[in-house]
Parts: sequence; structure tokens; C-alpha cells
Amino acid sequence: MKNFIQAGRTLAATLAVAVTSGQLVLLGNTNRPAIASGNFDANTEGVYYLEGVYELTAAAAAVGTVGDAAYWDSTAGNVTATAAENTLIGIFSEPKVANATLARVRLPGA
Repeated sequence: MKNFIQAGRTLAATLAVAVTSGQLVLLGNTNRPAIASGNFDANTEGVYYLEGVYELTAAAAAVGTVGDAAYWDSTAGNVTATAAENTLIGIFSEPKVANATLARVRLPGA
């Protein structure tokens, strides 16, 4: 196909803030969840994964089963099961139990 560019599993983007490898970011006005593939300084192009399963910091109180919606609380900087005022980032790929401070989340894919 003449117009194929890439598979779309990653995107290159320049963010106004520094990020660390494995950090979740929300790209563009769609708040597309993506994971930094490395450490990138502010205003430096980096590569971000758009799909896959990642272990992320989570609110201790959050609980969810496999397939439940996972949200990002930008204020607290963690995954939660609460939809209100948070951004949908994917689904829980493993059960998330109370008091656990990490959650495994599957991003929605390209």
C-alpha cells in the first residue's frame, strides 16, 4: 500500500514537560494515554507506546476486576477505578485489590 506509514504502536511527540521511562502521559486534546519509552527532557521529541499492558502507580482504595475500566487521576498522579473527573486510560488486566499501590492496565491500543 502506497500510503502506509507505520503500524501505529508508537508515536513520536514533543512534550512541554520532562518525562521518565515508563511514565504515563496524556497526549493531545484527546488525552490519549501513552507510555514514555525512555527519559525525555522537556521540549525534546520522545517515543511513546500507545498499546500494551503496563504496571502503574494506583490509588490504594481503588478496586477492579479484569476488564473493568481504569482511569487516570491527573491530580493524584495514579490509576483509579473512579470515572468522575478522571481520564479513561484502558482496562485492568489483573484484579486490583484494596491497599495495592500498583495496578496493571492495558492501554486501549492504536
